[in-house]
Amino acid sequence: MNQKSGRVACVDMEFGHVYGTHRGLVMPIEVGAVIYDPMTDEAEFAGLRSGYDIEVEVWLNTTDALGRKTGVVTRVVNSGMRHADIAYNPRHRLDRKEWRAAREIVTASFHDLREFMERICLEEEVDRFSFFAKNMECKALEMAGFDLAPYRCTDLQRDIKKALQMKNFLSLDRSACIIGFEAERGAIRSNRFSYAVPDRYLPSIRPHSAVGDAARIFLLGREFYSGTERFLSEAESYLTRCEREESPA
Repeated sequence: MNQKSGRVACVDMEFGHVYGTHRGLVMPIEVGAVIYDPMTDEAEFAGLRSGYDIEVEVWLNTTDALGRKTGVVTRVVNSGMRHADIAYNPRHRLDRKEWRAAREIVTASFHDLREFMERICLEEEVDRFSFFAKNMECKALEMAGFDLAPYRCTDLQRDIKKALQMKNFLSLDRSACIIGFEAERGAIRSNRFSYAVPDRYLPSIRPHSAVGDAARIFLLGREFYSGTERFLSEAESYLTRCEREESPA
C-alpha cells in the first residue's frame, strides 16, 4: 500500500451453497471492504449481508492458536431469518419449484454484490482492489457483471508466497498470526498499526466474517507492503515456531 497510490479497497466475500442443491448453487452471503486512503492514513469500513430467506451451507475451517487448520465445520444458516442453528442433513434435496425459487434468489444476490461494488467505487473513489486468494472473488464479480478491468488488483496471498519463496500458500488465519492481528477496545491492531472501527461494524470484526476478514487483509497489507523485509523476518520466526510446535491436526 504505497503512500503514492490511490485509495484501495481491501475486499473479502463469504459464500454459501444453497442447502439442498448438493453444492449446485452458490451465492455470496456477505461482502466486506476496508477502504484505505494513504494520503490521510484513514480507513473506512463497508459491508453487506444477505437478507434473503434461504438456507445455505457454510463450511468453516477450525484452527489452533497458530492459525493452522484443525478441521472443518459445516453449518446451515438462514441469514435473512437470522437462523444459524439449522440441523445439517446431507441427504436433503430441493424439489423443482424450490430450485427455481433458489435460482432467483442467487441471481438477486449477485445483483446486490454488483451494486455494493459500484457504490463503494463511486462514493469512496476507489483506485484499486486488494484481495487475499482472489480467484473466488474475481469469479463472483464476473458473474455479478462487475468489471475489474479498469482497476489495479493485487492478490496479497500470492505476493506473500512469492516473497517467502514458499511452495504452498499461507492461509489468512496463519498470516494474521504473523502480524499479531487483534480487535479490541473499538479498534483493529497489528504489530505496528491501529485503526478505529465504527461501532456498527465492531460485531463483525471476527474471523470468517467478510468485514472481519477484509480488516485482516487490510492490516496484513499495511504490514507487508510498508516493511517487507521486517514482515519476512517475522514470518520466518513464525514458521520456525510452527515447526517446533506440533500441530494438533
